[in-house]
Amino acid sequence: MRNLAHIETIDWISPIEGKDRIVLAGILGWTVIVQKADFAVGDKVVFCEIDSVFPEKPEFEFLRKNNFRIKTMKMAGVLSQGICFPLSMLPLGDYNVGDDVTELMGITQYEPTMDKEPSSVAQTLSKKYPKFLMRMKWFRKLVLPKDRQGGFPDFISKTDETRIQNAPQMLKLPTLWTATEKVDGQSGTFTLCRTHKKGFLRKEKFDFAVCSRNLRIYEEDNSSYWSVAKKYNIKNVLMELLDHFGTDWVAIQGECVAPNVQKNKYKVSEPDLYVFNIITPRGRMDSISAEKLANTYGLKFVPVLAENMKLSEMTVEDVLAYSNGMSRLGNTLREGIVFRSQNGVNSFEAVSPEFLIKYNA
Repeated sequence: MRNLAHIETIDWISPIEGKDRIVLAGILGWTVIVQKADFAVGDKVVFCEIDSVFPEKPEFEFLRKNNFRIKTMKMAGVLSQGICFPLSMLPLGDYNVGDDVTELMGITQYEPTMDKEPSSVAQTLSKKYPKFLMRMKWFRKLVLPKDRQGGFPDFISKTDETRIQNAPQMLKLPTLWTATEKVDGQSGTFTLCRTHKKGFLRKEKFDFAVCSRNLRIYEEDNSSYWSVAKKYNIKNVLMELLDHFGTDWVAIQGECVAPNVQKNKYKVSEPDLYVFNIITPRGRMDSISAEKLANTYGLKFVPVLAENMKLSEMTVEDVLAYSNGMSRLGNTLREGIVFRSQNGVNSFEAVSPEFLIKYNA
């Protein structure tokens, strides 16, 4: 789950035309409507992002009409994405800017914004045994079948892009950027790792893993992740990439779309995959090189919208406005844009406000 509630300071406050009691506040790169009398520039506050769902407590009763959920809204011509509270909302303590207080506030993430995880042997057993035991490798070895003991590969990071509102400093980096469409599906990770090198009387062995955002998925789960893995022979592709790079492991990450995923905005008739990352121990490839390599092996890549973009003269508001538009994959609004530096090291996402408002997010 994202860090949805954190301690921040109010950077600026601007009046809203025709409104006397409310103003627009700037927090990091977010804009939030607040009560004029309650906040001032420099105040340290509890900022809660969109997708936050609050517990049903008396102090949050005013959110009941929205099912205790914070979502993107447009009022009086301005965009508001989040909510903030004074520090008095928290138990007494010493809080620093950047502190994550999501659990302390009892906040959870709005379910439709989270990937739906397929069932797995490990998940089934986790309902039978305490979670703290299932986290322990020695216990998993006792209760899980031998070929089900591995979890999400520890050599690769899970797919999760930082929103530009949480990292406005990215715009000042002295680099050029590639913009790709953010596809509205479920992210998947596919890895191949050399577990035993070839030697005298010993065959080379490999471990092929198919994963959702957070979990390793096994073939009998009959998920869309395995459907696309078979459709594109991803194990064989990874084997060739392993030889191509001469490394001990390689990973492909992409967005899985399917008829039963995110209301099938792209009107697909069967599961499909759009690659957005190719990663080795040397690092993540830049988007243009990754696209060319993916296409070489018959894999689709997320639509590339622009190359060699200079963002240093753009504001967060400019980037969010640029993120609006139609998808290259179908007659629907695009979810947003992912920006990646030319060396593949830095990246962030801008989620389209128009998309969020249309889909009540």
